[in-house]
Amino acid sequence: MRIERPALNPLDGAAGVSMTMLAPGLDTEQVRVDIAVLKPGSSLPKHPAGRDQAFYVVAGTGQVAGDDDVPTDVGPGDLVTWEAREQHTTWAMTTLTAVIVQRRGS
Repeated sequence: MRIERPALNPLDGAAGVSMTMLAPGLDTEQVRVDIAVLKPGSSLPKHPAGRDQAFYVVAGTGQVAGDDDVPTDVGPGDLVTWEAREQHTTWAMTTLTAVIVQRRGS
């Protein structure tokens, strides 16, 4: 067994957002797993998903939007998915922690 405490790193261009990649030894050509922590009032600005993406809210509340720019409330236990190249945005109302899983699209 191995226990690690990955460091959260500020995300360039997104004040109040920190991320860390989990299991960096995985084949990132196939899958990538990140943890994101967004401080209240911060956001991941609108951007295209680089790969098919699942965004699982572990703690906190916020809003997400896809190509339609319509904000939808999210909270613990919610799973949001975006397809590769789909534009999307995330906003934090409270400190929001999410697991982001990205996989190569088919």
